[in-house]
Amino acid sequence: MENPLISVIMGVFNANPVFLKHAIESILMQTYENLEFIICDDASENGTLQWLEAYAARDSRIRIIRNETNLKLASTLNKCISVARGEFLARQDADDISDPTRLEKQLRFLQTHKEIDFVGSNCAEYNSHHGVCGQRFMPAFPQKTDFLFNSPFIHGSLMFRANCLNPDSCYCKSKWTNRTEDYELFMRLYASDKRGANLQENLYTYHYGIQQNHISMRYRWDEMILRYKGFQQMGLLPRGIPYVFKPVVLGMIPDPIVSHLRNSRNNMALAC
Repeated sequence: MENPLISVIMGVFNANPVFLKHAIESILMQTYENLEFIICDDASENGTLQWLEAYAARDSRIRIIRNETNLKLASTLNKCISVARGEFLARQDADDISDPTRLEKQLRFLQTHKEIDFVGSNCAEYNSHHGVCGQRFMPAFPQKTDFLFNSPFIHGSLMFRANCLNPDSCYCKSKWTNRTEDYELFMRLYASDKRGANLQENLYTYHYGIQQNHISMRYRWDEMILRYKGFQQMGLLPRGIPYVFKPVVLGMIPDPIVSHLRNSRNNMALAC
């Protein structure tokens, strides 16, 4: 595509080939076809680059770039953004799946809602042991207060206007954002009066691995600092002080209890 309207960006590191296959094919099978698919291999060591090159040989819309050393997700996505040509930038994670109509519906929404800078969607959750095992309902038009408990956006489900992610507002590479570069970006965008929305249908399926039930206390402390800085930028202090400590408090609860609470929530969502 010489003039793609949408640039889909994805960072990959030591991918699971089955998950990667589903992720890539879910973009190649989109009902909207005027796109480029920029995939950056973050110095993988397990053959990921060769798998990506095989896909690129089959579809000219795929553009492969590579980091010589492992730079982590924030820098990898920034590299994708730096070479993107589309007027819109869409995220896709290497172990998730997009509904075939996702890009078409999000593009139509942004074209008819000029006041919105980026749009995501609700999503289903799945894992390799249980298949679809949950659902996330996101607020249709998140307000600043929606950031207090959790991020009101599913990172991989988002489509941005490209001018929303200029060199001064791409992903932050601070050590405080090793696992929360998306949350930090969303809060920074809202602090600068950008606004997002979520389509109220499942256009994305998110892979929730068992290892995600456990987050080390080091990362929880980092998120606590991130929350304080983000809430301060958005004018959510002192109201947001109790929520600043949420990651550390959750880290004190045994993993089996957290997992049970999460499964209970997912079962309720699936029953609705």
